[in-house]
Amino acid sequence: MTTEAEAINAAEGFNERGYALFPNVLSHERIDELLSNFMSLVREQSGRDFDDPHGPELVEYFEAHPEVESRVYDAMRGPDWLHEFSLHTEIVEPVRAILGTEVELLGKIPFRIDLPRSVQELAFWHQDYFYVRGNTSIVTAWVPMQSTRFLQGALTVMPGSHLLGAVPHELKIGKRDVPIGVYDREIRMVEMDKGDLLLFDSLLLHSGNLNMSESVRYSIQARYTPAGGPVDPGMGGSLPVSGGSA
Repeated sequence: MTTEAEAINAAEGFNERGYALFPNVLSHERIDELLSNFMSLVREQSGRDFDDPHGPELVEYFEAHPEVESRVYDAMRGPDWLHEFSLHTEIVEPVRAILGTEVELLGKIPFRIDLPRSVQELAFWHQDYFYVRGNTSIVTAWVPMQSTRFLQGALTVMPGSHLLGAVPHELKIGKRDVPIGVYDREIRMVEMDKGDLLLFDSLLLHSGNLNMSESVRYSIQARYTPAGGPVDPGMGGSLPVSGGSA
C-alpha cells in the first residue's frame, strides 16, 4: 500500500515528469486471479486445456490461431473482471493523490495480449489523449501482468513531454497515427516488476516496445478522469469510484 508521504512525492514528480512508478503495490494474487480468468476464456474459445498463460504451448497456439486470440481479447470485455481489478485501492488511491480530486474510471479497459516479436499491434510513439480524447487531465494506469523489462518490451516515455500540450499526430504508420518533430527529447525505458504500477498523463509521449521474449506479455490500460470531467463516448462512459476495493 502506498503511504500518504509516498503518494505526495509521487504526485509532485508526476507534475514534473508526466509519469510516476509505484513499485510493488499490487498483490501477485490479484494479478494471478485475473490471468486465471483470462485462461478460462482461452479454454472456452479454443477447446484446449492450457495451464500456463506464459507457456510456449499457448504462444504457439495463438500464433497458429489468431482468430481465437482475437475472440479471447473481445471476450475479456464481457465480464466485470477488468473493472473490478481497476477499482482496487492500490490503483485508485495513487490516482486520487495525483489528480487531487475524486475520480471516475473510463468504461473501456484494454487488456493487451502481445505475442513474441509481433508488430501487428505495436504501439508507436503517441499521446493517449489523441485516441482517448475527453479531457487532458485523464491519467492512464499501465499494469503489466508479469515482470516487464527490456526483453519483454517495457514502455518508453519522454519525461516532461506532457508540458507540450496536445501535439499533432501527422504521420500514418499502418493503423497508427504518430507525431513528428518531437524526438530530440530525453527518453527513458520504464522497466517494471510484477506488482508495479505505472501512472502517466494522457499528454505524455510514450511508446510500446517489441516483446522479444519467448512468452506473451499481458498488460492492462485503465484510465481515470476527474469526476464530472468530459469523456469521449467511444471510451464506454465512466464509472463512479467510491473508496476503492480492498
